[in-house]
Amino acid sequence: MTRDYRHIRPVVHYTMWMLVAVAALTVAACGGSRTATGKSASQAAARNGRPPMTTTDEKLLTEAMLIDAKMKQETGRKDEARALYGKVLQRDAKNDAAYYESSILMTESGMIDSAIHYAQMAISNGKNNVWYKLHLATLYQYTGQNKKCIDVWEQIVKENPSVLNYYYELSNAYVTDGNIKGAISTLNRVEKMVGVSEEVSLQKAKLWAYEGRPDKELAEIEKLAEAMPNEVKLNGTLAETYMKMKEYDKAKMYYDRVLAADPNDEYIHISLADYYKAVGQPRKAYEELKLGFAQNKLSTKNKLQVLTNFYSNDEFYGIHSKYAFTLLDIIMQQSDDSTSYAAFYGDVLMRQKKYAKAAQQFELALTVDSSKYEVWEALLISEMQSESDTAQLRRDALRASSLFPLHPMPYYIQGVLAYDNKEYEEAVTLAKRCEQMGFSNGYLEAETYNLIAECYNRMDDVRSLEYYEKYLKLQPNDMGAMNSYAYRLAMENKELEKALAMSKQTIDAQPNNPYFRDTYAWILHLMGNDTEALKQIEAAVKMLKEEDEEIMKHQEVIKGK
Repeated sequence: MTRDYRHIRPVVHYTMWMLVAVAALTVAACGGSRTATGKSASQAAARNGRPPMTTTDEKLLTEAMLIDAKMKQETGRKDEARALYGKVLQRDAKNDAAYYESSILMTESGMIDSAIHYAQMAISNGKNNVWYKLHLATLYQYTGQNKKCIDVWEQIVKENPSVLNYYYELSNAYVTDGNIKGAISTLNRVEKMVGVSEEVSLQKAKLWAYEGRPDKELAEIEKLAEAMPNEVKLNGTLAETYMKMKEYDKAKMYYDRVLAADPNDEYIHISLADYYKAVGQPRKAYEELKLGFAQNKLSTKNKLQVLTNFYSNDEFYGIHSKYAFTLLDIIMQQSDDSTSYAAFYGDVLMRQKKYAKAAQQFELALTVDSSKYEVWEALLISEMQSESDTAQLRRDALRASSLFPLHPMPYYIQGVLAYDNKEYEEAVTLAKRCEQMGFSNGYLEAETYNLIAECYNRMDDVRSLEYYEKYLKLQPNDMGAMNSYAYRLAMENKELEKALAMSKQTIDAQPNNPYFRDTYAWILHLMGNDTEALKQIEAAVKMLKEEDEEIMKHQEVIKGK
C-alpha cells in the first residue's frame, strides 16, 4: 500500500514555557542588536550588573526560532520556514525536529533525495521518534528503494512490537519487493499475537495463491474455517473450491456446515443440487432445486437463470426433461411476473406437446408485447396443433398477417382453414401467396406444395400433378401423397406405368391400407390387367372396416358387372 507522505504531520510538542520564552527573549532573539549607547545587549547587561546570556538562553532562542518556522510552515510561508529551519540547524547541527520538518518541506517540493538525507539526519539525532522512521519508510517506498524500506519497517516493528498496523505495513513492503515469503512470515508474527483471524488468514491465502501454492492457500482457509465454523460465506467458499477440485466428499462436508448454520440460506440447496448432479444423483439434485426454488428470496428471474444454467440444452429437453419441466412449472406457478417469461414457458410447453397450455402462454406474452413475430407464429402453431377454436385461429392468423404481411405462416394457416372448409380456390390463392414470397431455407415449402396439390386434386384440376411432383421431391416417403399422385394420374389416364410403380411402392410400404390397394387395383384395370386387378380390389374390400362407396364401385367395374 503506497503511503501518501503529505499525510504524515510532524509531532513536535512545545510546552507553554517555550511560548513564554519567546516573549521573554524578544530582544535576545534579535541576535547582535545594539543599544542606544552602541554597546551590544550583552555588554549593556554586564555594565548594568546583569550576567551575559547562558547556554540555556541559547537553547530557548533556538526553540523560539523553531516555533516561528513551524508557524510559517503551517500558514503556507514555506520558503521562510525552510530558511528559518536552516538557521536553526546552523545554531544546532543536531536538531532532529528541524531536520524532520525540512525533509517534509523538501518532499512537498519534489526534492526527494534531499528529503531522504534530512530524514536520515533526523533519525540519527532522534532515534526514538517513530514518526521520523515512518516518513523515511514512505520516501524509500516512493523512490522504489524497497529493501531499504523493509529495513526501516523492521526497525519500526522491533521498536513498537504491539502496534499491529506496523506489521501489515511491513508485510506490504515485502510484497512490493516481491518477497512473498517475507510477507507471509510477517503475517505469521501477527497471528502469533492475536490468533487466527479473517483479515490475516485471507491475506495469507491470497499471497499463497500468488505464489502458485493452492495447497497452502486452501490450508489457510481451512484453518480459518475451523476457527470460525459458523461462518457461512467461508464454508461456502471452501465447498465451492473442493467442488472445482472434484473432491466431492470434502465439498459436501462444508455444504452441510452452511446448511446447519443457516437452513434458510437461499443458495445452499442450489449448491447441494450441483453437488448431487456431480456425484450422479439427478433425483436428489432435483429435490434440492425444489427446496431452493421454494425460497421467496429468489425472484422468478433468478430461479430461471439457475434452472437454465443447471441443465444443458440436451438435458433440459432430453434426459432430464421430466425434472426440468416440473421445476419450470413450479417456478411459473410462484412467479411474481409471469408475463415476462410467458413466451419461454410457452416454448417449453410446446416441446412437451402441451399445445393448448402453450397457446395460453403465448397469448399472455402478446398482451404485453405484440411486436414479436416468432411469438405469433408459435401461437398459431400451438392453436392449430391443439385443434382449438377454429374461429379464434382464423382471427389470430388474420391479425398476424396484417401485422407481418411478409411472413408466410399466417397465410398458410388461413389456407389450411379454407381447405378444411372446402374453400379450395381461396386456399390455393393463400398458398400461392406463400409460394410467391419464397421459402427461406425451405421453410413451409413442402407443406405449401402439398396444400396446393390437394386443393387442385379436390377441384379435379390437372395442375395438381405439377405440385404433387414438387412435393414428393421434397418428401419422397409420404405414401399418402404418393397414392394421391398415382390416383390422379390414373384419373387423367396419364403415365400409367409411372402411376403403377408409385402405387406398388405405397402398398409395399403399407400392405394393409385398403385405399392404397384400391388405387393399385384401379391402375391395373386401366392397363387391362383385370385378373390381377380383381385380386387386389377384393383384398382391399376385405381390409375395409366399413363400406366405402368408391371402392365398392371399383370392384363392380373390375368384375364387369
